[in-house]
Amino acid sequence: MEGDTNVKCRVAVVGSGMAGLVTAYLLNQDPESRYNVEVFEIGGQLSLDSSSLSVSNPATGITERIDLPMRAFSGGFYNNLRAMYDFLGVTYRPQRFLFGFSSIASKLSCMSQKPPERLHFVHSSNNHIRFPIRPQTATLISHLFEIGYLIVWYAWFTICCFLVPPLPHETFRSYIRRIHLPRYFVSSYLLPLFSSVATCPHEALLEFPAHDLIDYKKKTNGDQHYTVYGGVNQVQRKLSQGLQIRKSARVVSVEPQAQGIRVCWESMLDNPRSDRSEAIFDKVILAVPPNVVQAIFKPLQYEMSQIPTISVQSVVHADETTIGRLSGTDTLHSLSAKTLIKGSDAQIIYLRTFAGDEPQTESIHVQPSGLLVTTCPVAVINPAKITQSSTFTRVLRTPQSRQIITDVFNRTSSGPQVHREKSETQWRNGDKGVWLVGGWCWDGMVLLEGCIVSSMIVADAFGVEIPWKCCP
Repeated sequence: MEGDTNVKCRVAVVGSGMAGLVTAYLLNQDPESRYNVEVFEIGGQLSLDSSSLSVSNPATGITERIDLPMRAFSGGFYNNLRAMYDFLGVTYRPQRFLFGFSSIASKLSCMSQKPPERLHFVHSSNNHIRFPIRPQTATLISHLFEIGYLIVWYAWFTICCFLVPPLPHETFRSYIRRIHLPRYFVSSYLLPLFSSVATCPHEALLEFPAHDLIDYKKKTNGDQHYTVYGGVNQVQRKLSQGLQIRKSARVVSVEPQAQGIRVCWESMLDNPRSDRSEAIFDKVILAVPPNVVQAIFKPLQYEMSQIPTISVQSVVHADETTIGRLSGTDTLHSLSAKTLIKGSDAQIIYLRTFAGDEPQTESIHVQPSGLLVTTCPVAVINPAKITQSSTFTRVLRTPQSRQIITDVFNRTSSGPQVHREKSETQWRNGDKGVWLVGGWCWDGMVLLEGCIVSSMIVADAFGVEIPWKCCP
């Protein structure tokens, strides 16, 4: 490639989520035109926006886009995402939310006629409604007490985030114990809020590195939420323009050779095992979750097996009984509440926490069209009222998996390496021409910002200038 400027470097990008498309876009836009990029996608559509849908708002007649999973982002944490959106000309706007916190004794209780459940508090994002809406089941005295309680403990948690740094291998469970947060505040408010961001059960969240959650809190403190106007299909359209995309192709193996890297794939059309193909590429970028990397890239099978993942479901539906069973829910649909909500253009998200042996929070996002989007559903949803259901992979974080990622992505890491079953040389990102990108491929929360940062790192390693301003 260096000797003949007419011969382009062949690059395969496996996966067409945000990380895959951003990486492919950057390499394809190389001013020196050094790369011939081909994107492999297992589905019939690009995966970034494959689960989203358009619906008509019966009140306005306007067609609205529902992103699945939800793609709202907060200001301070997503500096590189916002810089990319600005460069691409993607329009995003501030979006306010009302979070309705409720609790229920167990998953089985939600099936009873009179479940012991109550809407115990309504929080407005960034406190845009100065005095919190009082749930119908709360007396004025109890409501004032709840407000005072939350002011004290949320202020304490915020102060600790800035003044009490997490220890190197400390879990979030250990951190909240160290700063003496009360159980009620943690289980009823703190974990449900973080669970709505990380889309995972409370127990998994408690095992996250404290660094991740504290860093996220510090960077988003006081910042607004934003959503992309018209949905992320606007982003997908701009990033994918001009790309070579091979759809319905399931990559089954990525094998470094003496010369180049062999990529084998199967067609997902008709009989998926009847049509297997292969090609040699100079570079391969894997923009897929760790469990997929484990299956197709042998040098990282052991390390990827140590990074936990779960499947998360999002359901678009019209089953209002999933919020109607909440005692006091009608508070948010009263005339006075609607006036406040309309004035602030806020959207309602119910965070229902189910206690028991495995505490979990399901979020129910009320769309402007009236449809509901339930993520991590626990309560039964009437199948006849489901418009669409999708499942995606959530990569979990633990101190151990954080160290694995540090070892893989930091080529000069001097920390203790994860024990391997066999004595082998530690594989580093980019070795033998294979690279990893994704929301999990950095030291932080597994969110869209990680997709952008990891893609920028790979583009920089390929000698491609980032056209938008890099933010720390």
